[in-house]
Amino acid sequence: LYHIVVIFKGNVKRLQSFIMKNRDGLCKYDELNATPLHHAAAQDQIELLEMIINDSQFEGLNVLDISGNTPLHWATEKKQVENVKFLLSKGANPNICNNNLVAPLHLAIQCFYNEIVKVLIENSSTDVNLIGENGNTPLLLACSKDNSEALKLLVDNGAKICKPNKFGCYPVHTAAFSGSKKCMEILLKFGEEQGYSRQSQINFLNNKKASPLHFAVQSGDLEMIKICLKNGAHITLEENGKCTALHFAATQGATEIVKLMISSYSGSDDIINTVDGNNETLLHRVSLFDHYELAEYLLSMGANINSIDCEGRSPLLLATVSASWNVVNLLLSKGADTGIKDYFGRNFLHLTVLQPYGLKNLKQEFLQMQYIKNLAMDEDIDGCTPLHYACSHGVPLSVNNLLCLDGSICIKSKDNKSPLHFAANFGRINTCQRLVRDMTDTRLLNEGDQNGMTPLHLAAKNGHDKVVKFLLKKGALFLSDYNGWTALHHASMGGYTQTMKIILDTNVKCTDCGDEEGNTALHYAAREGHAKAVALLLDHDAEIRMNKQSATFLHEAIHNRRKEVVITTIMSKRWDECLVVFSPVSLTNKCPVLEMIEYLPECMNVSSTRLTSSSNTILSTHNSYLQIKTKTHCPLPFFQDIKIKMVQHNCRDLLAHPICREYLLMKWMAYGFRAHVMNLGLYCLGLIPMTILISNIKPGLAFNSAGIINGTNNGSASLDTKRMNYFLDPTNLIEWTIYTTSIVFVSPLFIGIPANLQWQCGAISVFLFWMNFLLYLQRFENCGIYVVMLLEITKTLLKTTFVFFFLILAFGLGFYVLLGLQDAFNTPMLSIMQTFSMMLGDINYHDGFLNPFLGNHLPYPFLSFSFLVVFTLYIPIVLMNLLIGLAVGDIAEVQKNASLKRIAMQVKLHTSLEKKLPFWFLSKVDQESITVYPNRRKTFGIMNLFQYCFCPQYKKPETQYADKTLEVEVLKQKYRLKDLALLLEKQHELVKLIIQKMEIVSEAEDEDSSFSFQQRFRNQQLQKNSKWHSVLKAMKRKTNCV
Repeated sequence: LYHIVVIFKGNVKRLQSFIMKNRDGLCKYDELNATPLHHAAAQDQIELLEMIINDSQFEGLNVLDISGNTPLHWATEKKQVENVKFLLSKGANPNICNNNLVAPLHLAIQCFYNEIVKVLIENSSTDVNLIGENGNTPLLLACSKDNSEALKLLVDNGAKICKPNKFGCYPVHTAAFSGSKKCMEILLKFGEEQGYSRQSQINFLNNKKASPLHFAVQSGDLEMIKICLKNGAHITLEENGKCTALHFAATQGATEIVKLMISSYSGSDDIINTVDGNNETLLHRVSLFDHYELAEYLLSMGANINSIDCEGRSPLLLATVSASWNVVNLLLSKGADTGIKDYFGRNFLHLTVLQPYGLKNLKQEFLQMQYIKNLAMDEDIDGCTPLHYACSHGVPLSVNNLLCLDGSICIKSKDNKSPLHFAANFGRINTCQRLVRDMTDTRLLNEGDQNGMTPLHLAAKNGHDKVVKFLLKKGALFLSDYNGWTALHHASMGGYTQTMKIILDTNVKCTDCGDEEGNTALHYAAREGHAKAVALLLDHDAEIRMNKQSATFLHEAIHNRRKEVVITTIMSKRWDECLVVFSPVSLTNKCPVLEMIEYLPECMNVSSTRLTSSSNTILSTHNSYLQIKTKTHCPLPFFQDIKIKMVQHNCRDLLAHPICREYLLMKWMAYGFRAHVMNLGLYCLGLIPMTILISNIKPGLAFNSAGIINGTNNGSASLDTKRMNYFLDPTNLIEWTIYTTSIVFVSPLFIGIPANLQWQCGAISVFLFWMNFLLYLQRFENCGIYVVMLLEITKTLLKTTFVFFFLILAFGLGFYVLLGLQDAFNTPMLSIMQTFSMMLGDINYHDGFLNPFLGNHLPYPFLSFSFLVVFTLYIPIVLMNLLIGLAVGDIAEVQKNASLKRIAMQVKLHTSLEKKLPFWFLSKVDQESITVYPNRRKTFGIMNLFQYCFCPQYKKPETQYADKTLEVEVLKQKYRLKDLALLLEKQHELVKLIIQKMEIVSEAEDEDSSFSFQQRFRNQQLQKNSKWHSVLKAMKRKTNCV
């Protein structure tokens, strides 16, 4: 802004000229939301400031910028004393806080502008106890900044020294923490003048019951601590955590402070061994952070070396847990009790082997002591010795030291596990080698724990292939645990194929071992979805057997929706063998093909594709063919059930598959076509005579009713066969209506019936005869699909008609009231029928509206024409276009549904027909494979037309050409990474041998970790999936139900 530039230059005349020309400019704001008054207050231009104030309103003195600062804030920040005086004299409010709750007085104290502090305090409107951020008063700020001069001014002008902030801290707390010695003296002296003794002030407590001495110790200011102690600070005061100032000093390792406080204490309490809320002494705190010098001092002053905290830990145990090895060696040298155990029963040696480098951190002289050696056989609450701990964490050097300390590898924990069990469970190959090296009793290799699991079981369960291979070489046996699980069961449960290969290469016969429920390793691999493990077991000729629930591994995979396992099994060479193993009487584990259709239809599609083979030539050539196996290897009674199952579960893709189509075509050409043509011919024996009779008969002539009677007899025979299901089929109701009306139509030959009833029944009869003939055509594919589509569209039309009938009813009754004098609208029924006719376009505007209006015969002309306009907009335009849109938009879905329903109907017809045919005929008709030549003509001439109308046509399957370039490249990279991993492993072993020969102790030698990145990633995924497994399963069930 121009006026701000003028202020910066300090040109009074130019500013005065600007104000005279544009007085509104004084109210303008810059990008900081500051006015000219803010900028003038920050400059040493008292004349400009006075000129702006005189030409502005009084409210402008306290205007706020974007940070909530007033001009007084700006003047204070820039240390403009005269401007501050001038603003205060003009009535500026000194108690306004900005967005950070900082008032001008706070700002002046923090910046040590004590001259401005004096000016502000001398102003009568200034609140010297104004609360700022976190409830801090100016007095607290002065103590925190050690601004003793400002503190003196505040105290002299009535500031309260006993007003705490929101944390309950008084100025003495702040002065103690900030090391403000002069401020502390001023506060104590002023407090004495106000009637507060120095001792009471120095022992004020905040909200957490901490005294100024606690704060002084936290700051580490030795002189301030001396001041606190000199003025009577109580060393034994405890804050909320029951910690004294001594505990704070011990935690920090402040030896001089501890010495000062202990030497100045004159009470009778044993402050050396005082405890906090965790029952920890000063020695515990020192041990936790490895403060060697302070620990040595405390021990010299009589600290209890064997005191126990709330978790049963002595200073020695706490120092061991926190790896404070300097203090550990000090405590051992001072005779600390090594037999003390924590609440988990762990002694000093247990905790030592848990730390990095284990026993290497202790001096060798301690390891030779007998009471240390005795700890090697000590057990925790789970019965584990230090050797168990070392084996589980894979510290070979600690294992060696423990064995040298008379540690026994035969001792077992409460769950009957030896150190070898722990090492095998966590994959510690080097530890296993060390344990077995000195093993004299090989029974430990095959001893089971409380679940009967040997070290081989535990290693296989966690996929430690190197440990498994080592144990097998050392003579581990293929035993079963108490549940009947072998090592292969455990390895297959986790999908560890490398471990499984080692086991199978050693003992192939274990593939068929079953547990108590009859489950083999193949069952568990399939249940958990390990496709590679299943493929490995199938390649090693694992027996496909049923468990006690009559379920094979394929049933387990299908019921648990393990898609990859099922696809792997389909692509294996033993797929045909897998299909024939099932129990026909089982209700839950039926034929695998039926189960697959219900649970994994996409896998069934893969299975169907596998049964299709093509010629080596291109499919576009004349001699190219497709050979389709229509027989799945399940018993013949289940063949038709497969198609029925597909229909029940709405499997469109499966029903449209070439195998299904060719299977149905085979049955159609074998007996379906002949049977349906014969049925259609028999139906025509009644249809044709009835049509001729209706066309040529005259009232009073006689006619024959043999065809009708035959049809009635056929219906009665079907009724006897199907019973109640017969009445649920709409087609049967139509046929009975045909028979009834036809009998009524020909009954005048025998009895007397009114002529009008006779010919009405004749009209109904011939209409339904031809409509039923149309329904018969839906059994033939090429024309049948259009019949089914017609029926589907009819259903949609009926639904919409039911909804929009009320619209027609509304217009029909309206026209009845308005045009009731005309014959077409004389009654409500006629009016509704006329409205329905008008909906189709027969509005008859001239005779119904124009001529009566011109002849003055229209009773309500305006309302009648209004109704006509609304009717024309709604019915012929909106409603008809809506119905057309519904029909066109839904035609694709209708075609899909029609195709599915036609196939479903065809399946039902074949099923009902096969029940009436002998088994020998069906066995002779069914073919194991069909060869299709899609590019050859099968018939010529009139037969070609006949086949086009009534026989299904073969459709070429869509060939999908997938680009496998990326897949091949990924596979190459995979094998390259495997080769690199093997090479790095060999180099790693070679480097280890070199280090051993050179007698170099390295960190790598002390680590015995078998967890690779893949295993960690797998474990993370399993843990992640386990949290949501039940939720996902429920969602899948809900989706399937929908």
